[in-house]
Amino acid sequence: MKNLGYKIPEDAVIEILSRLPVKTLLRFKCACKAWCTIIGSHSFIQKHLNMALEDSNKARSFIVHRSNKYEKFFTLFVNDDGLTLQTNLSFDTKHLGSICVMGPCHGLFCIYYERHDKLLLWNPATRETKDIPKSSIPLPSNANTAQYVGFGFDSNTRDYKVVKILIKFHRDRHSDYDVEVYTLSTNSWRKIEATISDFDLWAYMFPTYWNGTYYWWGKTEEDYEDIIICFDMCIEQFDRILLPTEVLPMVHGRNRYANHCFTEYNGSLGVIFCFMGDTRSLCELWTMNGYGAKVSWTKQYYIGLFENRLMRPLMILKSKIILFTNENHDIIPYDHVTQTMRAPLPDDAIIKLKSYEWIENLWITSGGSYTESLVRIGDGK
Repeated sequence: MKNLGYKIPEDAVIEILSRLPVKTLLRFKCACKAWCTIIGSHSFIQKHLNMALEDSNKARSFIVHRSNKYEKFFTLFVNDDGLTLQTNLSFDTKHLGSICVMGPCHGLFCIYYERHDKLLLWNPATRETKDIPKSSIPLPSNANTAQYVGFGFDSNTRDYKVVKILIKFHRDRHSDYDVEVYTLSTNSWRKIEATISDFDLWAYMFPTYWNGTYYWWGKTEEDYEDIIICFDMCIEQFDRILLPTEVLPMVHGRNRYANHCFTEYNGSLGVIFCFMGDTRSLCELWTMNGYGAKVSWTKQYYIGLFENRLMRPLMILKSKIILFTNENHDIIPYDHVTQTMRAPLPDDAIIKLKSYEWIENLWITSGGSYTESLVRIGDGK
């Protein structure tokens, strides 16, 4: 090919490269030394991440099935003819038992092996993993304890953090709390003073990360009211959020149990409240504005009343289709516009999971939105 005798300005090269997917960029690092330097630089990684986060079309919805043997990620795509399911992300848990998956945050996941008290970070796009060192707070051998973990980003220091809560229960129903924060840039833990003595966390409800804050479901200790517990990654403090007053009667009504889920809705953090009685499930979508005690709630819409179905919400897709899962671990789309349930998603991978595992090992299913990134785990940049 004839040499045209001119060189493309570096700024133009950066603009072009910053719009490419991670897989392509990793290949282009081998094209020439100059491109390798550009793609590996902190400024380019940050520019690529910012552009990806601003482009909602680059976010992909995923569902994760968790079992005692392995973790499997399913990426959902919305097409004109409905929903199709593809297996894009997978992670080998190395048979270390029950796990908790936190994230994603800027394309990173934090995986916690509860039985072994082991934490690691994972970037699926670059296939990089990093073991997090053990915390300095030892697990007491003669006490009834519980541990909760959260993962997120501190926008002030531009660093990734893991918060770990160790609760020690005593026979007189008194509890002691220790809180530690891991910082990726220093690769170390430090104990912090945080007030969390007036509420309990729920182990079986799915937490989430949103815009610098990690959210758990919980209950107040004084009257056992349902609340949301949040941890600000910047100021490293806990707060609690009261549920909408209109929802409380359903919380205290004759419902067998509740299955709520956090979800993104029109650029805000939302909650699908789902209350299940003996013969029906009632669901509503609310969104939050503000933070902590200053949060205000807005009811978006009533989702539906499902007769004779044990339904649990997973998430809302961009098309406003709501995904549910049932007692058979099917993934069921619900069209809010037509108020109809679609047929469960057909997928060979899910069928294989069900046939391979005992069905009770597949009861944990959750969903979220994932945007791939070049963020490095080794140095936290």
